Amino acid sequence: MAHFRRDFTYSALDNELTPPLARSIENTNSPTLITLDQEHDDATNVIIHKVPQTKSRWNHIKDLDSFFTRMYSYYVRGGFYPMIMSDLFYLLQFIFIVWFSTFLVHCVDYPRLFRNDPEANRSEKLTLNDVIFPTSVCVSHISWTWWCLITLCCIIWIMKFFISMYHLYYAYDTKLFYNNALKIKESELTWVTWSTIQDRVREAQPEHQMCVHKQEINELDIYHRILRFNNYMVAMVNKNLLPLQIHVPFIGDFHYLSRGLKWNLEFLLFYGPWESRWQLRSAYKDHTKRMLLARQLERQIVLLALVNLILAPLIQAWQILYFFFNYAELIKRSPGSLGLRTWSLYARVTLRHFNELEHELRDRLNRAHKPATKYLASFSSPITTVLAKNAVFLSASVLGVLVVLSVYDEDVLTVEHVLTIITILGCVLAGARALIGEEERLGGSCGPARGEELLVQVLGHVHYLPAAWRGRAHTRHVAAHLQHMFQFRAVYILFELLSPLLCPLVLFQLRTRAVDIVDFYRNFTVSVLGIGDVCSFAQLDIRRHGHPDWQTPGKYGEKGANTQYNQGEGGKTELSLVAFSCRHPGWQPTEPTQRQFLRSLRQTMTQAIPTNNALNKTMLGSYIQQSIFGTNTPLPAVLSYYQQQRQQYRLPDMDEISDEEDTAGLSGVSALGLPDVPDETRDMSVSTLHLYDLHLSQAGRSVSACCTNNCGERRSEDRRVTSEQTPLLHRP
Repeated sequence: MAHFRRDFTYSALDNELTPPLARSIENTNSPTLITLDQEHDDATNVIIHKVPQTKSRWNHIKDLDSFFTRMYSYYVRGGFYPMIMSDLFYLLQFIFIVWFSTFLVHCVDYPRLFRNDPEANRSEKLTLNDVIFPTSVCVSHISWTWWCLITLCCIIWIMKFFISMYHLYYAYDTKLFYNNALKIKESELTWVTWSTIQDRVREAQPEHQMCVHKQEINELDIYHRILRFNNYMVAMVNKNLLPLQIHVPFIGDFHYLSRGLKWNLEFLLFYGPWESRWQLRSAYKDHTKRMLLARQLERQIVLLALVNLILAPLIQAWQILYFFFNYAELIKRSPGSLGLRTWSLYARVTLRHFNELEHELRDRLNRAHKPATKYLASFSSPITTVLAKNAVFLSASVLGVLVVLSVYDEDVLTVEHVLTIITILGCVLAGARALIGEEERLGGSCGPARGEELLVQVLGHVHYLPAAWRGRAHTRHVAAHLQHMFQFRAVYILFELLSPLLCPLVLFQLRTRAVDIVDFYRNFTVSVLGIGDVCSFAQLDIRRHGHPDWQTPGKYGEKGANTQYNQGEGGKTELSLVAFSCRHPGWQPTEPTQRQFLRSLRQTMTQAIPTNNALNKTMLGSYIQQSIFGTNTPLPAVLSYYQQQRQQYRLPDMDEISDEEDTAGLSGVSALGLPDVPDETRDMSVSTLHLYDLHLSQAGRSVSACCTNNCGERRSEDRRVTSEQTPLLHRP
């Protein structure tokens, strides 16, 4: 008689609430097959479901947006301990600013310090105790209004302290996730790239099931969650929805965006309209409630503008103190640093791709810093240069004499106002040298021809410049527009200091766009499974948001099939897709139009490689000639050398461009570029320039006419509110 085997155990099915996707990978690779009767070949086979006894602590994370954002912040800030130290010193700096400001205002005997008292003995040497009031006297000098400010600062500090503790708790959880799930120690974080971290996260998804709606996640899913609100901001600025333009009498119009204004815009746009971090309120998707939501949003904008206006004096005082304590030592040590250029905050939003992280944008703009500085230096005014040179001569002469006398006899420094004169002359000397510019100091100038080449280099990195600038880089109009984006550090600090005064003005202008904002959310929000509501532009959908003039002719239907309302301006959709595919070679687009666009781009780039003397007539050809050979190499030598290369598109990075003195020989130059330059950088630069050449070839007439009509300025178009949508202002 056959005996049933009893040497096996059934796993208790007592965890039916666990989703099937939450099983660990070792339990899903192969089901357990158990035979009830060993002696019979036709015995019934039963598949037993083994439920894991324990779950991962990162299983089914409810708020993946915050989790991935903390994961990225952990990577950017260098780990757990640097984050602790940064938050700790920030709290200590806050205390120091409040204490030191109180000390300087109420605890220093300035009449005695400056010897303004007629009876003061000027030969007497003062000590710190002579010019600092005792603690009791100092406290008695503090007025009740100042005590109110101190109380307010204490409340703010306590709030920041609890926020830091909250972030610290989750930072430690992120540290455990890196150590246990991603197998990355904090000491290894400096040597790990972001792409490696993404790969580890994707590998950990099947095991830990952070997202239960998807078995696997890709790079675009991670970017969508981290950059959900940033993509909306980039799209709104690209469609000229936000009124970030201010008119100043006798100066003109300029684009303005400060950190304070950006914070106010994010508070308005990404807190009220959103039910959670990943879901837009259902009312914003209902067309019948658009006017009700618009009036509600308009009231919120006006209220926030009034709050900013009331708190402007306090915010202004804090801004002055903060920037003084941060930049005073830098200005004293290196006054010329104020003459260095930096990308404005408006430029960082305008030049940002969809689905581009902060460190990726920063690295890309840093590569464009050198050619952009050289380009703008070629537009220095001759009058300003002459005045600056004479100022350098006079200030250096007087400063040199004072320094020599001080070295000979240090008592010279005790003469009244000598130290003040030395400090002022040092600042004047550094500022004047900054006005002269690098090219003038070297005894040369870029010139108009070199300006075209430099602008091509800038375009290869920033990726977004008006196509109408091609051939007009020598004009003052183009240079002025680039100066607004690539401004002096002194101008950047001035704009930040004016932020409390200009923020209410911009917010009051924003209330006229309330209907447009509501329509934008309704028309450009899509719901993605496992992700939530995202900006449709961030999907990189070429068919819906692409522009025919930035695509291969005849590939995506007739021109005009896609309305201007849906198109990304300036090739934003196409360039963002190219940039994302270059950064993530393993990413496979889901839409056929995306794959077809990338495939056709590679094919047209093969045809775009120059084979005749038209090499430098295109942006891509100009880049090839500059990157490999410099500017003075004869064109036949360029063509004969380039045609012998077997590998294509692997060009040197534009920061490593050979100047005239570096073109002695071609034997040491490789068309593959330097080994330490990432391939993705070269691929993005080459693809960008090729797309601009393609755009100019298809829309050459309209681009020329647009530039003639000064299309860089905003057009005053009639904005008619229809029952379906509100057209956005077009900015070419």
